[in-house]
Amino acid sequence: MNRERPRPTSDEHRLISLDSRDIDDLRRLLAKLHPSGRGDDVSDAGDHGPERNDLVDKARVELDNRRKRVAIFGSQMFAEPAWEMLLLLFLSEGRQRITQSRLGELSGASRSTGLRWIDYLSDHGLAERREHPTDKRQNFVSLTEKGRALLSVYLSETK
Repeated sequence: MNRERPRPTSDEHRLISLDSRDIDDLRRLLAKLHPSGRGDDVSDAGDHGPERNDLVDKARVELDNRRKRVAIFGSQMFAEPAWEMLLLLFLSEGRQRITQSRLGELSGASRSTGLRWIDYLSDHGLAERREHPTDKRQNFVSLTEKGRALLSVYLSETK
């Protein structure tokens, strides 16, 4: 039952989905290709200037390094779902909203562990829940000003 997919002909179009990293890479490429070198006509509603972009890049590197570490050594040595959740929330700001179930899933935590850590982050004023407008079973999770500020301090002071 292993059939090869038909290849599109030259006049066919194929849709692909891009994640936020692909879009960020595209923006950087367009900025380099723009005659001024600044990419003035490349806009981003979630862009908060070069400092925010540097912090987002650092958060992405931190998250990637954590995932490499887990892939090599295993998850038992480095189980820190709360930290992973903070980084994921920081990276998602201005791009997409994350439900608490998706946040737990992305952090690698079980459902109950994920909810417990979201409670912890919320109790400590680092994250907040907001009701989903159409699905009362779901809540969105986002960083609070305090959480954003503390992460910004951490990321700006790391290499």
